[in-house]
Amino acid sequence: MSCEPERVTALVDGALGGDERARVEAHVAECEACRVQVANEKALQARLRDLPPPELPFGLEQRVRAHLRRRRSRRWPGAARALLPLAAVLVVGLWARGFAPFVAWELSRDHEHCFGMPRLPAQVWASEPDLLGAWFDEQGDQLPLLPSTAGGLALVGGRHCWLLDASRAPHIYYASDDHQLSVFVVPHGVRMSDDFATSSQGNAVALVRLGSRVVGVVGEDRSEVSAFVTGLRTSVAALGDLGPAPAPVSLPAS
Repeated sequence: MSCEPERVTALVDGALGGDERARVEAHVAECEACRVQVANEKALQARLRDLPPPELPFGLEQRVRAHLRRRRSRRWPGAARALLPLAAVLVVGLWARGFAPFVAWELSRDHEHCFGMPRLPAQVWASEPDLLGAWFDEQGDQLPLLPSTAGGLALVGGRHCWLLDASRAPHIYYASDDHQLSVFVVPHGVRMSDDFATSSQGNAVALVRLGSRVVGVVGEDRSEVSAFVTGLRTSVAALGDLGPAPAPVSLPAS
């Protein structure tokens, strides 16, 4: 069996049974990438369970019940039933869209997912920012001015990563022999009055406004993240894309 992320998600959600469940479990036991997916999705479910419930519109329950009564004579296809748990996660992701702590957690989760794989899942390999920027520009995304190296970390490539609200974020990889750092261009607005810094899943995360964009920087070492943010702000400011300089980002201690 080759990797099938959708079936791994169905396994985590308890949507598989019998021989199919046994087959996927056997694959996961032998596949490091799928074990990482299982661990990440279980952690996601735990985090989502801890979120406060959203306020539902008045009369929603009555409208849903009426809709179900109209459709009760129809049967859901098996594939649709398997996708229901994923749809529930998507709804919560849309509700939390733009909430700074949730965005930081999403980016940290994706950093762990990509760097936890046996081989980085890059769509483009590049050590020069111009080459990387040209590839993303062809995909319809504009990157900020990035360095080729920063604090011993070297640019190695990037890809598009899908966030829980189904938006697509450019994800840029930096690495050294023993450290990794991710830079994300957040594809939507983030609700924060100033630059935001936190720790999530053992990583330091900074969300920084650069002109009209919000950039997320994630790494294991908070000093590397702070230094990268300072250098990034200096580079972008040289292009005249920023207003008055905000206060420096102060990351919490690990």
